[in-house]
Amino acid sequence: MTYPPQGQPGDPYGQQQPYGQPPADGYAPGQVGPGHGAQMPQYTQPDMGQGAYPPPQQGYVSQPGYAPQQGFPDPYGQYGPPPVQPTRKGGAGTAVLIIVTLVLMVGAGVAGYLILGDDDEATTTAGDDTTSETTEEAPDEGTDENGEEDAPPPPEPDTDALTVASLGAVTPNPGASWEFYDGPGANGNLSTDAHAYYIRHTDSWISYLEVGMVNSAYLAYDPADLRGSADGAMDTWTSGFAFGSTEGLEVAATTLTDVEVDGRPGVLAETTVSWTSSEHTPDLYEDIAILMVDVDGVNGFIGLASVPESGTEARQAAIDALLATTFEGETA
Repeated sequence: MTYPPQGQPGDPYGQQQPYGQPPADGYAPGQVGPGHGAQMPQYTQPDMGQGAYPPPQQGYVSQPGYAPQQGFPDPYGQYGPPPVQPTRKGGAGTAVLIIVTLVLMVGAGVAGYLILGDDDEATTTAGDDTTSETTEEAPDEGTDENGEEDAPPPPEPDTDALTVASLGAVTPNPGASWEFYDGPGANGNLSTDAHAYYIRHTDSWISYLEVGMVNSAYLAYDPADLRGSADGAMDTWTSGFAFGSTEGLEVAATTLTDVEVDGRPGVLAETTVSWTSSEHTPDLYEDIAILMVDVDGVNGFIGLASVPESGTEARQAAIDALLATTFEGETA
C-alpha cells in the first residue's frame, strides 16, 4: 500500500477542509460597498477663474527703469530707489583678522598633537581600552539565552510495543523489520489515539501496522455486533486511498473469525486485494487483517495489518502481535 497520511490533532482523517465560497453579492473593484453600482466619488479641481490673483493697487507711480511685477505695488513709490552706498575693499583690518585666524589654527594643531600623542610611541587614544563596541558572552551549552537550562528532548517512543493509552492496550512489537511510523496518541486512518509501525519496500510502497481506539465518528462501531463492525471497517480500508494507484483492483470476500483477546471478545477480519499493475510496486496483491475487540462494553480496540506481497514473511508475525494485545483493568 502507499503511505497513509499522518493525521493532525483536530483533523482525524488527515484531509483538508474545503474553503467556503465568496458571497454572491461580492465586492467588485472600485466599489464602495457590496452594491455593484456604488462607485467612489471623483474629485474635480475648482476653477479659479480670471480673479485668482488680486489686482494691482491704485495710487502708486512707478519710476522709470523699475517696472514693478504685474499685480503688485511699486515698493519705492514716487521717491525712487535709495542711493547705493559705495563699498570699500579690505584694508589693514582685514589683514589683522587673517593673521589672528592663522595663529589660532596653528595653536589648535599643536594642542591636538600634544593630546593625541606621538604615533611613533603608540600613545594615541586609538589604543584606549574603552571602545564604542561591546561584546556578549555566548551562553553555555545546555542553557538558553537567559542562562536557564534547556528542556530535555521528548523521549523516544517505546519501540518494544505499540500502545493505546486511552484503552490501556499494549501490542508487542512483531519483529525487528518493523520501524516506528507515527504516535502513540496520533490520529490514524481508522482510529484515534493511534500508534503505527511500517516496513518500507519501495519509496512509495510499504507494509503498515496500526493500533488504536475505534473512531466511531468515522466507522460504524457496535460492541453488540463486532462482526458487522469489523466487516465495515474492512470495506472502508479496501475502498480508500491505500490502493488508489493500482489498475484492475479486485477485493476477495472477507473472512470473519471470532477470537478472544486478553479475555475480551473480538473478531478477526481477513481478505486479499489484487491488481494487474501499479506504478509504485511490482507487487500484485496485499493481505489485510483487521482485529476489532470490545474492551469495556462501550469502547473498541482496532488493529490493522496491511502487508503486500513483498512483506509476506512479516504477515503472520503482525497478526500474532495483534492477537497478543493486553489490556489494563477488568475484562468487559
